[in-house]
Amino acid sequence: MKRSALSKIFCPRRGRLQGAALLAFCCAGSLYATTLKPQPSGIYDLLNDPAHTGAVDLSLNPVIDNPNVDGYRLRISWAAIQPDNGDVYDWENIDAAIAVAAAHGKKLCISIAAGLWSPDWIYTTDPVVYKYVMQEIDPDTGLSIGNQPLPWDTAYLAKWNKFVAAFGARYDSNPALSYVVLGGFMEQFNLYLAGTDEDANAMTDLAENPPPGYPGLVTSYPDFSSAYTPVAESIITTYASSFPTTSLLLTLTPVIPGPIGQSLQNSISNWAKATFPDHLGTMVSALYAVPPPHAPPPALVTFPKGFQLVCRAIDDPARLYQDPDPVPLPETPIPLQDALEHGVSLAAKYIEVYEGDLTDASSQSVLAAERAKLQFNAGAPAAPTGLHILPL
Repeated sequence: MKRSALSKIFCPRRGRLQGAALLAFCCAGSLYATTLKPQPSGIYDLLNDPAHTGAVDLSLNPVIDNPNVDGYRLRISWAAIQPDNGDVYDWENIDAAIAVAAAHGKKLCISIAAGLWSPDWIYTTDPVVYKYVMQEIDPDTGLSIGNQPLPWDTAYLAKWNKFVAAFGARYDSNPALSYVVLGGFMEQFNLYLAGTDEDANAMTDLAENPPPGYPGLVTSYPDFSSAYTPVAESIITTYASSFPTTSLLLTLTPVIPGPIGQSLQNSISNWAKATFPDHLGTMVSALYAVPPPHAPPPALVTFPKGFQLVCRAIDDPARLYQDPDPVPLPETPIPLQDALEHGVSLAAKYIEVYEGDLTDASSQSVLAAERAKLQFNAGAPAAPTGLHILPL
């Protein structure tokens, strides 16, 4: 079967980029260094925008001048920025958010989701992208949770990488942009493709037996890992070259259910941290609370590292605590403190917190104390030079 130029680089028989090809692909024969902006630290407000439109007016935000809050996590979809075609971008909502944040001395994280939030035009404009209909069912509607591309579809990859390059060109140099949570691995923002065995098995079959008629699906891979690993590395490399000064975060999640998905999460994140040291780090979007004692972190890390609370502490402390829950459940603001202390003990430098926990008056002293600990984690040890090698 004929292979595309990209699949030749990907070397599917081994499941990852060959060493020499990787160096050529990442560095294009040229090495240069750049200085990274400070890594994210402290407390970030996880903005509520379930439709991922980015239409959040920060000028009305209740913690815009709260000294215990360092910045905001803005989540937006690819479809919201390029709803109609691949040549027109609507950055208005992001521009507004980052301007207000900067005016109030706050930082911004921008994360853009592909996967289920991809625009429809990618499936209908040349080169057409294969539309996979998820078998996973939304329990509220009884329908499929949606559609998404296959990440190893090179037609999708070309369109997504072009978008990421434009995203970086617009915002990397902005000092108010603190970090970017990587997307494009599918579903939403995580290093995550499928949550059910049915979808994982169907996608594996499509990797091994590509459907006819799609120009980006011309390679038969021997297994799922061989298809997924090189394209994940390609997406990460594009982010690193598009955001040469901004901290990049991979949200850790098993790629698919079972040991293969866990192994891929570990191997890809380890590769990313080793390839882009101190530039690329990891976060987990499910930080739980644990009761005291809270030990200090065994070792601080040089790469950016963070967490997101699994839920609002003020609304659902029983869910927030890891089982078994303390009995009786402590009163506010102790659950929030136990969650933030847990993150500090895991060497977190920043933690994303739901807004309801940031506006509560009784939580302000907890936020101030835990923010200082997170900033300590971010400030020591310092990166030795602040320099690293970047791809062109």
